[in-house]
Amino acid sequence: MTRVLGVHGVRNYKAADTTHTLGGARLKADWLAALGEAGQRLDLAHAYYADLLRAERQNGELTEDELALVGAWAEAWGVELDGVQGRATGWLRWVCGRVAELTQERPAVVEKTVRLFFPEVTRYFTTGRATVRERVKAALLRHRPEIVVAHSLGSVVVYEALHDLADELEVRLLLTLGSPLALPNAVFHRLDPAPVEGRGARPACVGRWVNIADTGDFVAIPKGELARVFSGVEELPDISIAPLWPHSVADYLRHAAVREVIVP
Repeated sequence: MTRVLGVHGVRNYKAADTTHTLGGARLKADWLAALGEAGQRLDLAHAYYADLLRAERQNGELTEDELALVGAWAEAWGVELDGVQGRATGWLRWVCGRVAELTQERPAVVEKTVRLFFPEVTRYFTTGRATVRERVKAALLRHRPEIVVAHSLGSVVVYEALHDLADELEVRLLLTLGSPLALPNAVFHRLDPAPVEGRGARPACVGRWVNIADTGDFVAIPKGELARVFSGVEELPDISIAPLWPHSVADYLRHAAVREVIVP
């Protein structure tokens, strides 16, 4: 059986995940269910870190740091923020509305994506990076996967972790799904190791890197940029996984193009 390690994205913490082992087991079951028959040919494990980035506050309002990342994301979509004063009440809704107009998507879907994604991205870069990365590195060394499948923020964590483990692992395939790695300022320019002359690079321990994104995935932007700003990436054509919520890992894993890369 092929050894595979899954690395999840944002909003995967559940109160029942009293240990990261339990959280990993739950996500493993979810991923196997989504993969269906293809999953029966895999020795799948999961690197769970959601407990390390979960929010303590309950009001749902974004902080100034989180809103700053939203601004960088909106500019990547082509939203002109010059002349917009401050980030008072309504600013976030206005930004999401502008992106919705540009992408012909429902504003509620865009705002949901933003509210789910940017708080955990902010916590990763400001306070959680070291502990999250060590947790994922430990999972990589324990399972020693032939294939790593990383979704959303998980692709950022795995990119950094695999660079750390360049001399300790051999990974045949890295598959990134709905990845924000190319997002300027908010993600790309904060990576460790930092881009050199405007380019990142495939980790030395990875034989092949494939990236797949949904056409409407608001996290995987700028569209088509990942292969341009990272060396050694095979960018497959955009797919359509689910029009109502185009960032779900389950919908990615159910898609034939994704399964074909994992289990040819």
